[in-house]
Amino acid sequence: MHLSPPVEWMLARSVTALPSPGARPLLFEQKADGFRVLVFTGAKPYLQSSRGADLGPALPEITRAAAALGVEAVVDGVM
Repeated sequence: MHLSPPVEWMLARSVTALPSPGARPLLFEQKADGFRVLVFTGAKPYLQSSRGADLGPALPEITRAAAALGVEAVVDGVM
């Protein structure tokens, strides 16, 4: 399957209680301060903001690192 930008984001939602001890840990995470970026790696990397804008020109060092990985992947991160 090939994933191309822009994509629809999976957004966090508020909860009123912590998950039970047996809950799958990857389904829950603490919200970090900062801004979120989807990084599409490969020969022509693309850094997508939550509104779909190209953040590559503003973050050239991350764009270069994404190009240097040598694999195609999508990385979801907070900066």
